[in-house]
Amino acid sequence: MKQWNKDHPKAALMARKRTDILNAARTQFLDAGYDGSSMESIAKAANVSIMTLYRHAQTKDKLFAAIIASACQPSTAAEQAELEAILTLPLPEALLQSALHMQDTLTSAETIALMRVVISEVDRFPQLAELAYQGFFQRLEGVTATILSLLSETKQFEASDREKLGKLFVNRIVGTQIIRALLGLSGLDANEKLNRAELARDEIMNELPNFLKKIN
Repeated sequence: MKQWNKDHPKAALMARKRTDILNAARTQFLDAGYDGSSMESIAKAANVSIMTLYRHAQTKDKLFAAIIASACQPSTAAEQAELEAILTLPLPEALLQSALHMQDTLTSAETIALMRVVISEVDRFPQLAELAYQGFFQRLEGVTATILSLLSETKQFEASDREKLGKLFVNRIVGTQIIRALLGLSGLDANEKLNRAELARDEIMNELPNFLKKIN
């Protein structure tokens, strides 16, 4: 979904319209499903012209992808500050806090609702599966790789190695709690989430010597 440079004279207006469009699209997709939502109905709900909507998102697929991306992003200044604070922590604690945050993201009410939309309509719109996988899981793999690129203990690693560690990390975080949430069952409690986060962290820490050998 298109973003405008902060120096653009209409940046503030475009940002407000973008927020209105995302909110309207999210409601439409969750209430009417992907097939039942049209660009026209979303534009009407957002109180923008169809031309304005297409200026922000050229296709319904791109708009749906933007909704998925927004579900993974901090929604408040406090959440943003919390994520930025992770980068100031030693690597083991940064990994632990990242794992806890990612578990919350993947099992949030909005994420689960969007996944259910994808599952219910993937036979007719198979591209939704790839959009969801990229938007939720591969995005978190990329976030992990970025965190590793900024921390002193791992920033000297090759980019491909940080990507491998990112995949390993997210694989260890995603468990049956996702299935339970999709089925409407209770997920992990705080202690169980902590245990899973610790296991993910420990596996990454145990792998680090193998990657350090490559650069020494």
